[in-house]
Amino acid sequence: MDPALARNPAAAPDTSPEKQSELKLNVGIGIIGTILSLFSAIIFFTPVDEPILSIIFLVVTIVSAAVTFRFYGRLKKARANSSGAGH
Repeated sequence: MDPALARNPAAAPDTSPEKQSELKLNVGIGIIGTILSLFSAIIFFTPVDEPILSIIFLVVTIVSAAVTFRFYGRLKKARANSSGAGH
């Protein structure tokens, strides 16, 4: 392992197996966060009748989904680059 990567594993290229594993973890956490935020928004809107908190959680849901799609795009691109490099 490169000593620079030992100090900063985030510096590894997206095509490395460690980075792809990290990206998969980020996507999984993002999906869970998006679902929980959406569920919270629905709960605050329907039975609790707090539209302000519902709007806040909807914004959190949108941001979480955007970040999740960004990481998924990076993972998809890294997989394509790593499989293309092997041919």
